[in-house]
Amino acid sequence: MSIGKKIFLMLLAIVGLTVGAGVLYATTVLNYSTDSFSKTFKSIEGQEEDHVIEATEPLTVLLMGVDMDQASRGGNWEEGRSDSMILVTVNPKTQKTTMVSLTRDIMVEIANADGTSSGTVEKLNHSYSYGQAPMAIATVEKMLDININRYVEINMDGLIELVDAIGGITVNNTLGFPISISEYEPAYTAVVEPGEQRVNGNQALVYSRMRYDDPEGDIGRQRRQREVIQAMVKKLLQLDGITQYKPILDAISNNMRTNVSITPASFPALLGYKDSLKTIETHQLVGEGQMVDGLYYQIPTSEELLEIQNIIKTSLGLPTSTELRTNVRVSSGATPISVINAYTELPGITSSLGEADSTAGAGFDAPQ
Repeated sequence: MSIGKKIFLMLLAIVGLTVGAGVLYATTVLNYSTDSFSKTFKSIEGQEEDHVIEATEPLTVLLMGVDMDQASRGGNWEEGRSDSMILVTVNPKTQKTTMVSLTRDIMVEIANADGTSSGTVEKLNHSYSYGQAPMAIATVEKMLDININRYVEINMDGLIELVDAIGGITVNNTLGFPISISEYEPAYTAVVEPGEQRVNGNQALVYSRMRYDDPEGDIGRQRRQREVIQAMVKKLLQLDGITQYKPILDAISNNMRTNVSITPASFPALLGYKDSLKTIETHQLVGEGQMVDGLYYQIPTSEELLEIQNIIKTSLGLPTSTELRTNVRVSSGATPISVINAYTELPGITSSLGEADSTAGAGFDAPQ
């Protein structure tokens, strides 16, 4: 199952946290929506419960798309793997939403659920496989040097139903040729022609999934994924009929888990974030692809990661930093930057990438 499919479903989290609240607050559907959303609530074990959302404060949400492999389909989707993560900040003070795509192949020292080091260096997406949402959240917190107060994990199996439930979206295929993936995956026969196109769920999946024929490969694919998210937000903001939200609610009730309590009491606060979705700023953390012990990883420079950290901190109204505190394996950039181990608070360890899997401690500079 592709990253594109996951990202579509992750957008649904934004519906539950923001846009949908305004319409769903209507008395005629209040009981209906509350019942649907009650199925989605799942707290983080060991984390202090905080169900209160204040619409005057920024919201930090880790969106995770969860997939089951073919052999496990039909089982508990929450025991799957997360191949896609997006860190979203929604700031009602600046009325802006910031989305940062986190590449699954980033080399990182995975955190335990309590924020201590597991001693294991792996790809970022493996953090969910080891400990589901708690370990994924703790790992990304150390990675980006921030606190994450909310999470949403989505099962991707409802993609087509969700896109169709909002009446499709409009995308702009700028590649100059029809986008399809049937050559590689015969089960998906939809095609997206060049230019601006209105697409349904099947087409949207193909549009987000194709990468082999894109000159930019996975980077181009992720750019189209972000385009799709923004297109869905735009479409959702235009929906004003109560009946239009019922299919969306039906689709998400069994496919989303979150520690955001969506109740009649929380609807007014959620509604306060709606205007923040009208301006969406997108970023992507990427690195240089390198083979380490036979495995492919993305290794960002210290400059690239620090820039992303400061973008996120600025979006939250937090002070920026001149030193990089992280659990990510980074390479040296053009500008010397102090790298601090997020677990030990000691200077980063310098080591060869080939030794990374057996080297404890994070934030070391990888050789060029």
